[in-house]
Amino acid sequence: MKRLSLILLSLALPISLMVGCEQSGSESASLARIDSLQNKLDSAYTPGTGAIMNTIVQPHHLKLWFAGQNKNWALAEYERQELMGGFEKVQKFHKNKPEAAAVTMIFPAMDAIEKAIRDKDAVAFKRDFVVLTNNCNTCHQALKYGFNVIKVPATNSFGNQSF
Repeated sequence: MKRLSLILLSLALPISLMVGCEQSGSESASLARIDSLQNKLDSAYTPGTGAIMNTIVQPHHLKLWFAGQNKNWALAEYERQELMGGFEKVQKFHKNKPEAAAVTMIFPAMDAIEKAIRDKDAVAFKRDFVVLTNNCNTCHQALKYGFNVIKVPATNSFGNQSF
């Protein structure tokens, strides 16, 4: 009986060491994978506020205007949502920067435009779009980008789209 206990003990010890080492190795591999994924995340492209403004906000601001001027309310609502998405991206990607906090001053005007579109009210749309544009400039001034002045579009630079 004693001999059987010694044999079992001698077998159990190496097996428990192997299992323990395997778990430690597995944990080490998991931590290495987490570090690798974190490095990829840290080096992933994040668009700057200028990139968001130039590629999302500015074109949709213009398109929203022409859609509203032409009373194409379905397109106007689509462009309003796209424009809003640009502002939300500023908040998402730059949450610890002043731009994320300042962009909230745009939201009341965006809400008013949403209502004008829903009501198909061209007069309110025009008025609220001017307020939105002024709010853009107020935001730029607050962030020391006052040199970047936005205006109500005068010409359609998207000549390949019917509004």
